[in-house]
Amino acid sequence: MKNKLLLAALSLLSAAAQAQIVNPGFADSTSGVRLDKVHISGYLDTYVGLGPRTAGSMPYMVSSARIGEVNVNLAALDLRYQSDRVRARIMPGWGSYMDANYAPGDPKLVEASAGFRLKNRREIWVDAGILGSPFTNESAISKDHLMYTRSLSAEYVPYYLSGVKLSYLASSKWNWYAYVVNGWQQIRDQVRGPAAVLQTEYRPNAQTLINGNLFAGREVTPSGEVGLRTFADAYIVRQIGTRWRTTADAYLGRQVTPQGAAWWAQANLIAERNLAKNWRASGRLEYLHDPKNAVVAYQRGYPGFRTASASLGLAKHVDHGLLRLESRLFYSANDSYPTRGLGKVAPWAVASYTVWF
Repeated sequence: MKNKLLLAALSLLSAAAQAQIVNPGFADSTSGVRLDKVHISGYLDTYVGLGPRTAGSMPYMVSSARIGEVNVNLAALDLRYQSDRVRARIMPGWGSYMDANYAPGDPKLVEASAGFRLKNRREIWVDAGILGSPFTNESAISKDHLMYTRSLSAEYVPYYLSGVKLSYLASSKWNWYAYVVNGWQQIRDQVRGPAAVLQTEYRPNAQTLINGNLFAGREVTPSGEVGLRTFADAYIVRQIGTRWRTTADAYLGRQVTPQGAAWWAQANLIAERNLAKNWRASGRLEYLHDPKNAVVAYQRGYPGFRTASASLGLAKHVDHGLLRLESRLFYSANDSYPTRGLGKVAPWAVASYTVWF
């Protein structure tokens, strides 16, 4: 009888752990086909962007940014190996996101890392290679997000980090991570000296995730000035009942330049509601404030990027497929969008079909 009760308790604990919200800031590590200690999964994100055809691509965006053409944002093959003491992940990628977001000569890898467990009875791991970035509540994998397109905030933080990560999974509520990396999204070190990242995940219950990140390192601005960059980011993801899911993110950064300190900040709020079977609707409000162009490469002749955006999306699930329609409207304090047909106000729409296994 005692053994049965113990097994039942363990089953309940396992189910509770599985029901916890996963961190949407990282690529999914749960889907795929399992072959002993190896997981294989694939991901294909296709899209068509609608906007002024003279633009070619949507200014200031990286993901799904091409306009007036059908394209592949990201096609990826995900290979994962896991044993008691060793793990590895390699995730090559192709598509317009990879072309726009990787420097010439960099390997086209969404992630590629190898790790080992330091202690048998504790979840303490060391991983090295090209690692997923913990910043903001959106990764490169759109299927895990409440909206299809990425927020402006997520476009101006690293998609990936190259270096070493120490992970300590302390309990079902607390996880801690420390990184030593080449820099702010740098596979090859472009500014002398490493950068440091600290990350904390807190789950007060199965329906809530709170994530905090800190960054410090010498970095270069879009205009080529080098100085100390410090950055703090926090986001929350919450499931409300069976119909609503929400997430909010805010960050603040400071860049030292020869002319003094340059500050930038952003905040966004996203909500999603389940509608009829396999249908859901979502909306987003956001604002990015970078008055001295510490991170945004401004495309006009005068400085200052101050832009707000509102987005609406509709999605339908089809087995392991996701069909989405999304519209966005950007409003800037000045003519931030130089392309003919854009100015202070910039509309954008995207239709996408994503499949995975």
